[in-house]
Amino acid sequence: MRIGTAALLSAVVFLCAGCLEETGPTEPDTSVAPIAGVHSIAVLGTRFVVVLDSGVTLDQQELVGAILTLDSRGRQYRLRIDATRADPGDIQLYELSAEDGDSGQWHNLCTPDPAGERLAFPLQGIWTSDGRHLPSDTEFSITCTSGAEGKCVRFGYKPWEHLPDGSSLWDYHQACTRLLRADYCGDGHPHTRNGTPVDLYDRFRIQADEPAPGMSFEAAWGPQGAVCVRRPRYTDLAPLATLAQQCPALKGRLGDGCSDHAAALLYDKSFPQPP
Repeated sequence: MRIGTAALLSAVVFLCAGCLEETGPTEPDTSVAPIAGVHSIAVLGTRFVVVLDSGVTLDQQELVGAILTLDSRGRQYRLRIDATRADPGDIQLYELSAEDGDSGQWHNLCTPDPAGERLAFPLQGIWTSDGRHLPSDTEFSITCTSGAEGKCVRFGYKPWEHLPDGSSLWDYHQACTRLLRADYCGDGHPHTRNGTPVDLYDRFRIQADEPAPGMSFEAAWGPQGAVCVRRPRYTDLAPLATLAQQCPALKGRLGDGCSDHAAALLYDKSFPQPP
């Protein structure tokens, strides 16, 4: 589920991937509590950066207990920072709770990730309904570590970073989210099931090709979806004949001619499923 919201930092819009459920509306509020005298809030990498009127930038642990009041298209949401910790790879993780607008009760924002943790972080840019990640200087998203966006950042595809040759990882992060969701057409429609294991890899070895026994090549990926598809992850969800009709860009790029020699950003292997 995604929550489209815009927050108290000047019209900040964020979406929530991997969230538990949508909270109800609340009364408009533009405060952050218990912190007073907030000059600005920004997102740097995966961190909330809060600067006070005095010019002091708050330490991450000083954000614990803060409540962010957020607005999206006329609806308000309140998120509370319950805890925070650093993750390997310079990623800041937060435990976030959302307030139910009707009961006033707070509940954890995220569904459990593969490790059973309910964690989240902000990410610059916004997501559209067709799965595109658009850059923005003033807008950000909230992604849970159970969501594809969060998983891809932790895999090393950090959209704010660059490869040694100077090229941005933004498109790699986008390609990764398409891959995890089996969004072959690049239209925001997934063709997979929760908990399905995949081996994803790239030529720069940010993720190496280390398939489990029995996995075979599935598809090559770019930011607009699959570049080619050798076989679908689930034949009952997206048989090749259906993909040929639904994905005009894949015409002539389905079946045996697709391999990880294709010009693409990412590749994946998965377990073949019975028809």
